[in-house]
Amino acid sequence: MIRYALRPSSAPPPVAATIHIYRGIMDRAGTWRVRIDNPTNWAIVTCGTAVSFTLSDEAHPHAVLLLVMLFVIMFVVVEARRTRYYDLWGSWLRLLETEYLAPILQDNIVTVNDTWQELLVRDLGFPHFKASLWKMIQRRMRDHYMAVYLFLLVSWLLKLLLHPATQSSCSADAFTCHASVGPVPGWLVLTAVGGFYLVLVGITLLAYTSNEVTIEVLSRERTLQKIVSPSQQPVNRLHWHADSVPLEFSASDEDLSVVED
Repeated sequence: MIRYALRPSSAPPPVAATIHIYRGIMDRAGTWRVRIDNPTNWAIVTCGTAVSFTLSDEAHPHAVLLLVMLFVIMFVVVEARRTRYYDLWGSWLRLLETEYLAPILQDNIVTVNDTWQELLVRDLGFPHFKASLWKMIQRRMRDHYMAVYLFLLVSWLLKLLLHPATQSSCSADAFTCHASVGPVPGWLVLTAVGGFYLVLVGITLLAYTSNEVTIEVLSRERTLQKIVSPSQQPVNRLHWHADSVPLEFSASDEDLSVVED
């Protein structure tokens, strides 16, 4: 259930103040949008450097590429976390666009004490992520990192083919033997890499099952659903005093129709 305790007001909010709020949130969202791309750039540079080093000399071990495969996981998590913040600021921008700017352009009016204002005040006072970290990891894997991992896989297999093992014990099955890392046999390394990539493919395919579009082009109804979704997670887990915002908030899936005008 959603209950709104509206403050009495006889005049619409100042247009100049709202525009400045919009510009401030836009700047914050733009800054985080730039930060989203940084981990991707780091991952590409790291992978390119590791592949060049590994393939440049037969003596260079292929295990470097295996370590980079694990290292890129950190970039995925960092980028997913930053995307959650961008999604937060973007949801505020989209709310202002659909509920404030659009009515001004369409009807030349400014609403007073409307539902969206209370929702925005609540989120400004106590921000909530609009998407889970797991969902953002799926999205980043689909958009960027699956291509990076495929590049690493092809480079690793190419290393095993171009620089096969020269030991006499590996003559019968050089490819599998050369995949060994120290005391770890080659067949076990190949199995581990295969299982790792099956997990990555599964994560990527899960992202395609969702029809969620980017926050910049969400419909009005979907934007409001994201704002009142009961699955939101608070950005700050410290205790928050609800008295600071005139809104009692408790939503369920059935109650989302309240804001779908």
